[in-house]
Amino acid sequence: MLRPTFAAALAISATLTASAASDLPTVTIMGKTFYTYVAKKGESFFGIANRFGWDPELLVKTNRELETPLDKGALIYYPVPKKPKTSKVNQKSSAAEVLASDSSDTREAFADLDDSTSDHYDTKPSDPSEAGSYVSDITAADVSGSPAASDPATSGDEEQGADIIRDGVLYHTVQPGESLYGIAQTYETTVEDLYKMNPGISYSNPNTGEIIRIRTGSRNESAVPTMVTEHQVTGVASYKVRRGDTWASVAQAKGVDVDLLKQANPDKAKLKRGEIIVIPDMETVEVERLVITQDPRETTEEGRRELYNEVHSLDNRIYDADGNISPKAISVAIVLADPDSNRDMEFARGAIMAVNSMKAQDFPTRLTVIDGSKSQSEVVGALEGFAPTIVVTTTDKDMPQYLTDYVKENSRHLINAFDVKNEAYLDNPAVVQYLAPTSYFNDEVASYITSTFTGYELLIAGKMDGNDTMGEAILRAKIADTDAMPQELPTDELATVSLSDEEGRYLIYATPSAKEDVKAMLDKTAALRERYPLADIRIIGRPSWITMVEAIRHSFDDNHVILPSRFYFDADDSASRKFIDGYRTLFGHTPMKSYPVYSATAYDIMTYFLPNISLTHGDFNAEFAQYPTLQTPISLDRVNNWGGLVNTDVYVVEFQPFGQIRKTVLDSSSDN
Repeated sequence: MLRPTFAAALAISATLTASAASDLPTVTIMGKTFYTYVAKKGESFFGIANRFGWDPELLVKTNRELETPLDKGALIYYPVPKKPKTSKVNQKSSAAEVLASDSSDTREAFADLDDSTSDHYDTKPSDPSEAGSYVSDITAADVSGSPAASDPATSGDEEQGADIIRDGVLYHTVQPGESLYGIAQTYETTVEDLYKMNPGISYSNPNTGEIIRIRTGSRNESAVPTMVTEHQVTGVASYKVRRGDTWASVAQAKGVDVDLLKQANPDKAKLKRGEIIVIPDMETVEVERLVITQDPRETTEEGRRELYNEVHSLDNRIYDADGNISPKAISVAIVLADPDSNRDMEFARGAIMAVNSMKAQDFPTRLTVIDGSKSQSEVVGALEGFAPTIVVTTTDKDMPQYLTDYVKENSRHLINAFDVKNEAYLDNPAVVQYLAPTSYFNDEVASYITSTFTGYELLIAGKMDGNDTMGEAILRAKIADTDAMPQELPTDELATVSLSDEEGRYLIYATPSAKEDVKAMLDKTAALRERYPLADIRIIGRPSWITMVEAIRHSFDDNHVILPSRFYFDADDSASRKFIDGYRTLFGHTPMKSYPVYSATAYDIMTYFLPNISLTHGDFNAEFAQYPTLQTPISLDRVNNWGGLVNTDVYVVEFQPFGQIRKTVLDSSSDN
């Protein structure tokens, strides 16, 4: 039979003693757990420590009021070592645990003994009135703000109740009664961070059902090592209550604070003769903790408004020397994509005219025009030198990324006047899509055409090209409605084409885009009308035809042209005539016939946005007042709480004989 080696015997002994200690009863005193052992007559600390595998020095320190040999029945205490933590999502470990993770039971026991905090520090404020600094035991991963989710690259979206985690960000659906402060507390973030992650929410509370983005645990990013004062348990003793003892008398005799004595004996409502109570040995020490400071402004509506203004770089009210509100100038920078073009020239003039017309308003306005055809560094340098409140761009395609980056980084807003295919508004809260995006525009027009012209046969004049997305949307909608493919007609043969029903109803979708081709096609369509006087023939034009209205207006009227557009300038309207007169007074001539829509667009942008920016102090989440516009109705909607604003209104202009027109705003379904 082989005898065990000394090392093996020692390991067996350690196992046996550890097992024996684990069978002892335990007691929790002021948040710390201790083994308890009833001493036998004549036992020593060394013998007990050897028996249970305890550290003799720590045993003596914990029971400093007792001396050996021990009396029979003496109650001995020894701190229970902490067990290693298992890794879990959002699990938090104390600084002592982190230090002791690779050390012996003895070191863990010391760490446990010295890691007690008072309620003032380890309790998170549950009521706004309690908000302030507090200590949280957090790991290094928590401080770095790591998301409470697995890698989205390998697991995709992860659902947690009403929440979805995507790309490390939690998307939360606001529940009834939830507040920003409450959400911030629940997800260990801050109200300020909620504002930053969701520029579209108001300064108070989000609406039920809204989806907001949350960086869970971001509050911990402000944690810094700080020395704090704490009461710690350094030893424990037992005391047998005598006749006449009170909490105060025992506390005084033992040199313990009476409140701490009661906390150490929570199961004792009052003292009874003969029962055993615990006497904690306390000391006040300075220890380093990770302290997270909560901004007290989060707890009040006024404070949240101040935080909101800071995040959005909103100008608070500015007072002059007499204490009166002093209006702050609004600065507008217009970045012209092609300053030499007639379109951009007209746009700039329309903006100048608008600013000139508002000079009597109570907000001064500064306006500058920047050559957007120059290099990025030159354009950005000009913007930084001017420091605009808003930026307006006339790019109609491929809007530069650096413009959207500039406004987002500088808490400004970019009004995209013409580029309907740009999608920066989807995730950039600083972008305002002035004209309805292509996808929305096409769907609205196709729906209107299908529902309004039920029973009309669709014909295609010419050949659709791959860029005609509106035509494709109308075609799909009509086919789905009638289950019939439309007939394609060569534009040069329209005058002689044979219609299947002399009294039928026909919609001709026209594909030409050049003014000469459009005029030629409309002339042939007029001839077709003469051949079929009883037929109801309508023409659906392309949106680009809007610039041709003044030049070939009679052709539009005679052919019942239906023109989907995002804007329309009616020169016969009284407001339009007043605009033209003012333009002539300012510049000495009327707008160019082909380009009045562009000067009117700039005029509408300025006369809508500048007063509203003044009224709301630049808060694009506030409700904007409605001002009459020359051509484009404006209804701004935010696509989501972290995206930009979109003007969803779309026109359909129907031209009729004798100069009559019918304008329909699709978004509001109201006639003008």
